Amino acid sequence: MEELSLPPGPPGPDDASAWSERGAAKLLAGEFAAALEDYARARAAATSPEERDKADLNIAMTRLQMGDARGGEEGLREILLRAPDARTAFHAAYNLACSLRRQGRYDRALSYARRAMERARSIGSVDLLAPVHNLLGNVHLNQNYLVEALAEYELALELRRSQPGDTRFSRAILEENIGYCLILQRRVDEGLACLHRALSLAEEIGDVRCRAECFQDLCYAHLMDDRLDEAIAEGERALDVAQAAGFSDIAENCHYLLGELGSRSGRFEMRDLHFEALQRLHPEVPFLQEFLCTVDVTELITLKR
Repeated sequence: MEELSLPPGPPGPDDASAWSERGAAKLLAGEFAAALEDYARARAAATSPEERDKADLNIAMTRLQMGDARGGEEGLREILLRAPDARTAFHAAYNLACSLRRQGRYDRALSYARRAMERARSIGSVDLLAPVHNLLGNVHLNQNYLVEALAEYELALELRRSQPGDTRFSRAILEENIGYCLILQRRVDEGLACLHRALSLAEEIGDVRCRAECFQDLCYAHLMDDRLDEAIAEGERALDVAQAAGFSDIAENCHYLLGELGSRSGRFEMRDLHFEALQRLHPEVPFLQEFLCTVDVTELITLKR
C-alpha cells in the first residue's frame, strides 16, 4: 500500500481550497468516491493554474486509491513538465510512479520514483522522503526483491518514528507492508505481529483501506500456515470491508483467496461462489473458473498490485 501524496494548497478561504480540505478529510477516512467528488468540485472552482494542478493531482491520487491505475495516470506527465516548484514536481512524479507500478510497468515506475526522491531530497522533508522509500519498497516487492523491499519499508518506518506529531496513518501503512513482506519470506510470526500492530493503528484512526488490507494479509498468512478456519474468517472480513468501501482490487484478491480456501477445506460451494465471481469479473478469460479449480491459486496471485 502506498502512502497518500497530498499537495498543499494555496492559503485562503477560496472555494477550491475549501473543497480540497473536505476531500482530504474524506480521503484519509477511506471515503474515496466522496473525496473524488470534492476534488472535482475543487477543480471546477479553481481560479489559477496552480489550483487546477493541485486538484488534478488529488483526483489522480484518489483514482489510484480506488484501484484505477490508468485513470490515476491522466495528466501527470504534463503537470510534471510544467511544474513551477519542487513540491508540485514531487507529487506529480510520485503519483505517476504509483500508477505505473500498479500497471506492472516497474522499470518506468522506478524511474519516476527516483525523480520524486530527487525532489524530496532537494526539499529535505521527511514527509516526502518516507513515502518514496515506501514506494520503492512496493516496486521491489513486485519484482520479488524481498530483501530490498523490506529494507526500504524499514527505513521509511524509521523516518516516520523519528518525526514529531501524529504519524499513525503512515505507520499503519508501513507496518502492513512490512508484515506482508515478512510473510512472503515465510517469517510468519513476525509478519503477523506487524499486521496486528497495523490493524490496531488503522482502527484507531479510522483508516478503512488499511483495515481491509490487514484482513486480506491475515487471511493469506493463515492460509499459508494451513490455519484454514482462521483464514476464512479474515478473508470474509476483508471482503465485507472491501465491497462496502468499493475497493475492487482487494475484493478481487479476496475472491481468489476464499476460492482457494474452499478448495483446500472441501467447501466446494464456497469455492464455486468465489471462482464464479472471478469469472464474471474476467469474461475475457474463458474457462477461468475451471482453471482455478485445478491449480494452487497462491502461486498465481500477488496481493500488492
